[in-house]
Amino acid sequence: MAGAPFKCFTVRAVVVASSLVALLYGGATSAELPRLSVAHRFAQSHPVHQALEQFRENLAGVVSVEVNSPRNERESVQGMLSGSTDATIISPAVLQQTISELGMLDLIGLWCDRSHWARALHAEPGREISALVERAKSGAGFQVLGYWGGTQRHILTRRDGVPKIENLNGLRLQILFNPVRSKMWKALGVQPILPTQPDLSAMLRAGTVEGIEEEAEVIIQTRLFEVASHLTETGHAIATRLFIIAKPAWQRFTPAQQAALTDAAQKAAAAARAAEQERETTALTSLKERFGVHLHSFTGQDTLVARTRTFRARYAEELSISRLFTLIEKTANP
Repeated sequence: MAGAPFKCFTVRAVVVASSLVALLYGGATSAELPRLSVAHRFAQSHPVHQALEQFRENLAGVVSVEVNSPRNERESVQGMLSGSTDATIISPAVLQQTISELGMLDLIGLWCDRSHWARALHAEPGREISALVERAKSGAGFQVLGYWGGTQRHILTRRDGVPKIENLNGLRLQILFNPVRSKMWKALGVQPILPTQPDLSAMLRAGTVEGIEEEAEVIIQTRLFEVASHLTETGHAIATRLFIIAKPAWQRFTPAQQAALTDAAQKAAAAARAAEQERETTALTSLKERFGVHLHSFTGQDTLVARTRTFRARYAEELSISRLFTLIEKTANP
């Protein structure tokens, strides 16, 4: 009998706690939690997938998150527009087909370094980009939950590094298809050449190109180091990945659930960025120590940014996002 009051208090406490949870999250039980499906294109070992798993765990008991991978990015966007997928992690290059202004984020020389990139996306430029996405007339619309990424692109060459800006003169460089970037490379003295076949190493092996711009991890995965053994850490472009959710999906959640989603997304973004940076550092170390690639520092960053600025400014003006461009430049220094 002595323990009876304690048991009664415990039951009441559980009932009160359950009532609070019900009030906070719309009355859902564990079997009735609102669902969120997230698709992405990366392998389970990639920082994006691992951070999404953390995102899912952080929302346990609040939102039931389903992570689907790998999935083509264009299919993910189509799924969001049709309602079969709620959210995705996506690159600007793909979303640019729906929201053209996002092409700015892929231009070379936009970011002075990774710190500039992170600082800008955390401040007013990041909020401006979110507003652009949310205002865009893209089907039912998207909401930005955060910015992931941070991996840099470098230049891999066959015979020697390109540590100085003048070393780029006449360099036959295989680049991603992008008309604006092609003009920017030409302004740096490079002869940009588009790939003619899926095998990234084919043109290097044939001698059609002398170098290629790529991420360190991709160089390892594709074994490009077997045909080109010099990597110059130019960091001329930095990958930005947007974590977006379809507006109809976002609107299904209560304000409290939206707050929980935002908080979990911010924590996952921080984890993904840190992991991507560590992954790149590890890849660069492996290229040098395991595969014998010669790493070269790049001293021409300031000149690269200056010579390509006109193209970025003109691009921003044509898309009526000069304000965003100005905000990004203003965050170059802390």
